[in-house]
Amino acid sequence: MNPSRKTAIVTGSATGVGAASALALARRGYDVVINYSRSEAEARASAAACAEAGADVLLQQADVADDAACRAMADAAVQRWGRLDALVNNAGTTAKWKVKDLESLDMTEWDRTFAVNVRGLFQVTRAAVPLLKKAREQGGEPAIVNTASIVGLRPGPQPLPYAASKAAVVNLTKTLAWNLGPHIRVNAVAPGLVLLPDDVSE
Repeated sequence: MNPSRKTAIVTGSATGVGAASALALARRGYDVVINYSRSEAEARASAAACAEAGADVLLQQADVADDAACRAMADAAVQRWGRLDALVNNAGTTAKWKVKDLESLDMTEWDRTFAVNVRGLFQVTRAAVPLLKKAREQGGEPAIVNTASIVGLRPGPQPLPYAASKAAVVNLTKTLAWNLGPHIRVNAVAPGLVLLPDDVSE
């Protein structure tokens, strides 16, 4: 435990935006929790990249739709480092569908999308808030960043439950900011198409 280093939880950080976010934090002096649900091999690779950047890394399997798992993840972070300075709510999922074919939507997938993208975001946040408040009391500037989507702001061809869930993330970010501010800063990013380094052809 190094009390001079800041710490962060990044949900859904095995791949994509989450992995890139965790690595960016590691390069800026944060120790990080790499969270995954099923992609263990990818999570280990993400953790290795963060460790190479100088971070102490905690690999944590947790389905954010499971409240007990969210609380266990927060507990693991505080047991490891004794503090939490930042939370990136990035974990997300979507549903399969045929564009403009409402009957193609499986309502089980609809419910799963909202359980992960909306309820999961709230559950991780709720579990982390006491630790973030403690960081504030210790002179830190704790922050939460939620990954929304451009389709949460304007229509697109994405599956309806995904777009609706990301609109909910935008609203939830604002209501959490009202509830937790000014002591904990809460913001969201709403990316469109994201090209990560491995996606770019030379």
